[in-house]
Order: sequence, then structure tokens, then C-alpha cells
Amino acid sequence: MMPPTGRECCQSLMPDIISNLPHNVIDVILILLPFKDAVRTSVLSKKWRYHWCRRTELTLDESLWKQREDLNPTVRFREIISQLLTLHEGPITKFTLDIVHLKRLPEIDDFIYFLRNHIQDLVLRLPLRKQYALPSTLFTCSQLRHLNLHSCSIYHPSAFEGFDKLISLELCGVSTSSELLESLISHCPLLEQLELSTSEDLDMIEINAPMLRFFSFTGNISSIYLKNVPRLVEAFLLGDIEQTESLDFAKIFESCSALEQLSLDFLSSEFVAEEGYKVPKRLPFNLNVRRFDLLDISLVESYKLSHILCLLRSFPYLEYLEMQVCSALTFFNLI
Repeated sequence: MMPPTGRECCQSLMPDIISNLPHNVIDVILILLPFKDAVRTSVLSKKWRYHWCRRTELTLDESLWKQREDLNPTVRFREIISQLLTLHEGPITKFTLDIVHLKRLPEIDDFIYFLRNHIQDLVLRLPLRKQYALPSTLFTCSQLRHLNLHSCSIYHPSAFEGFDKLISLELCGVSTSSELLESLISHCPLLEQLELSTSEDLDMIEINAPMLRFFSFTGNISSIYLKNVPRLVEAFLLGDIEQTESLDFAKIFESCSALEQLSLDFLSSEFVAEEGYKVPKRLPFNLNVRRFDLLDISLVESYKLSHILCLLRSFPYLEYLEMQVCSALTFFNLI
């Protein structure tokens, strides 16, 4: 039998599988690829050319320019944003911008405006050296479900009606006022997870979030009250309370009927009791706390010890206690 000719051999080859993949399969592949590699798929075939422009999830980070020492990162970043605004088709539902080490941050207001109608998951980790004032357009992103902001300043407009669909909110090193922060939280009726890490001192804030299940606060604050959090299960309160002359745990935890895990570091603050004030032996109500972590506690000061005992007597279902005693640098675990 004679071997096939060149033409017959070409006809017997398998069809181009890559070029004939369905569009929805290509979409899945592109989402799983890093942004730079997704753009490079344009060379595979005509069907793949610029298909990356329809990606619904994008991540921009320093990997896009770190291999080019001759390339100014800020200039390259501007080019990327310009290309996205020009070429991208369709909605972007998830966007991550991670450029914490960029020396200068170009304007991103236009891109936030571009995202506003469809974005559901937004992460902005911005340069640490200078806080970027986010535009008011951010507060028109009505589809947001997850918002993560680092190293920026936010001041929502008076007409802000809230994020009706927001489930999780993380603010790290974000500059804002206590009043605006309190207002922002209360205007997120579905909020389940809240993480606040501040580098600035805050005035008193009340947390009004009826669907909240997880709350973490790290920083310095005058006082904090968990006013309306009936579903809160985990709470981490770490930092310093400035107005602690009469620390009112009954007011702080009055709505925490579902609380099961509590980590507390506020008792490491330097404070003294008001004249004539006596720490109650227990709270006027019991809490459902199963695990209690006390960090950097000094047992030498009787006033602080009285607060600890007050809380412990109010946790009848406590199963696990961990205390980090700062004077002896030892740990106690009671199960």
C-alpha cells in the first residue's frame, strides 16, 4: 500500500481543537489564566483574537511589569488601563487592583466609572505612600457584593442610598470620619462580614448591621458599641479604647445574643476607673460565648481583672479560654 500523499495527509489530520472550542469554554479558560497570559492567547487563532476583551474577571498587579526593568511601572499601568477602556467588551463583575508598591498612582477614576454598572467584587490595594481619594462614583456601584479597600480615603456623598447587595466589607488603612464609617455600615442591610483596620484614631462608632456574622476591628478608637448585631457569631476587637474610664461591656455587647467566639485586646489599654465607679460582678445578661481569647492582659491591675471576671461570669457556656498575660508572657488554656 502506497503511503498517503502530502495533500491526503493534511486532509486526514484532526481538526484544530483549540480553534473550535465553544465560546463558553474559552471564557472559562481565560478566567483561569493570569491577565498577561490571557492577552497572549490572541495569537492562537482568529477565534481567540481579542477574546480576552470579554473577560468578566480581571486582576491587575505588579507581575505585569516587574520583569521589565527599563519600563516605568506608572507609565505601563496607564497604558494597560487605556487599553482596557478602549478594547474591553461587556461587563466586568470581578476586579482586583493590587499595586501597593507603585510609587505613583495614576488616575483610576475613569476606570471605576467604567466598572460602576456591573461590578460585584471589587478589590483595590493601592500604594501605601499616599492615600488616593476615591471618586464618588464608587458609591454608585449598586451591584457590589464584596468590597475590599486598602490605603485610600473615602467620603461618600450625602445622597448615598447604600449598597443594598453588599455582603462583605474590608477597609484597611482607609481614611474617613467616624460618622461616615458608621453611615456606610448602616446603609449595607445585607452585610455579613466586616473587617476594619485603621491607622488613624476614630471617635465612637455604633455598629448597626442586623445581618452581620463576623466582625473584626483593629486600631484605636474612643469607644465602640455593637448596637444592632443580633446574628453576630465571631468578634475580634483589637487595639486601644481611649475613653475607658468606665468601660461599659453591657452596652458594647447588649445585642450580641448569638455571639460564640470573642477575641479581646482592649483591656491592654492604659486606663483608670472613674472615682466611685465599681465594675459590676457580671453583665445584666448572659452571652452564648463558647471561646474567649484575651490578648496582652495584665492581671496585676485589679480594675482590669474585675472586668475580666465580669465577662467570665457572663459566659455560662464557655468551653475554651486563652489568656495571654503580658507581664509573664505566658499562655493559659482552659477547656
